[in-house]
Amino acid sequence: MNFEPLIERDLNAIPAAVAAFRSDHSAEETWTAVTRFAVLAFAPSQHSKHALLACLSTWDLRDALGARFDAAVTKCALYAASSRQPWSEPPILDPPEPDPGQRGDIQELREAIATRDRLRAERWLAKRFLDDDFQHDYLTVATDAFHDLGHALIVGNAALRLAALLGGQGRYAMLRVGVWEMVALGGVRDDGESPTRNVADSESLCRRLAANVAANGGDLDSAHALFLFDAAEQTCLESVIERVSAHLSSVEAVSPEDADAASQSPPVYDFARDYGACLKGHAAARRLHSRFPSLDFNPMLAALHQNLEASPEGEEMTFA
Repeated sequence: MNFEPLIERDLNAIPAAVAAFRSDHSAEETWTAVTRFAVLAFAPSQHSKHALLACLSTWDLRDALGARFDAAVTKCALYAASSRQPWSEPPILDPPEPDPGQRGDIQELREAIATRDRLRAERWLAKRFLDDDFQHDYLTVATDAFHDLGHALIVGNAALRLAALLGGQGRYAMLRVGVWEMVALGGVRDDGESPTRNVADSESLCRRLAANVAANGGDLDSAHALFLFDAAEQTCLESVIERVSAHLSSVEAVSPEDADAASQSPPVYDFARDYGACLKGHAAARRLHSRFPSLDFNPMLAALHQNLEASPEGEEMTFA
């Protein structure tokens, strides 16, 4: 793909660049090219990480989007390009060569995060990212603290999934996204004891979280509590799920205003308007309904659509 319009943030030229690539490649190859750009353009900022999450959600919804999948991929390209900071560093795909004495224990990553030392965290990642037990330590540290609505885990889990989808080349760069997010958010582990959890507890919590989104009109705080729960469930790690469940356990049960909300299709829109929340909500609902088939996510999705409709169009991005 001709990435020049994306690098230069030439929003008028990006749709044509994506369409030109698509004319000679499959829809999946086009998504991969756009998503790789989003990885290489990533820097810890609200829009940058949500552009990457929008790419993953678009992939998860490709069957539901059907003929609109290409349009959604183009929106992802526009979002990723718009969120790229003008001072972005040149992309480096390969990991640095670890020093002979480089530590790879979990405490080393925690110390790097506590001191906001991004390069130290990158060296830890280079030491560990090919290890069999890497995923456990990576996700465990991502649940040490839940600043910024739990995005350390949300982004870390997405990075692991995208690393698998995008293939071997660039795996380190993809996983580095999660480490950068952890360092940017910081946080000290709370070693409080987590309660035991079972499937019934998870279903009850999921019902409360979805109802809370509906009751709060699809606001982003309520939505991201559900996204955090969804990210934890995707890890399939009991320790991570229990820790997140304990964090979210204070959410009270509420009754959604419209229990009979009609089913809605995933929308294709300028994802920056709501940080991709409506798109991500559809992807999360599909996963969670598969896990908990008795739950009705339509009221939650209706609220996210209402929130999107109330969001201003053409909102200027800020690099925060």
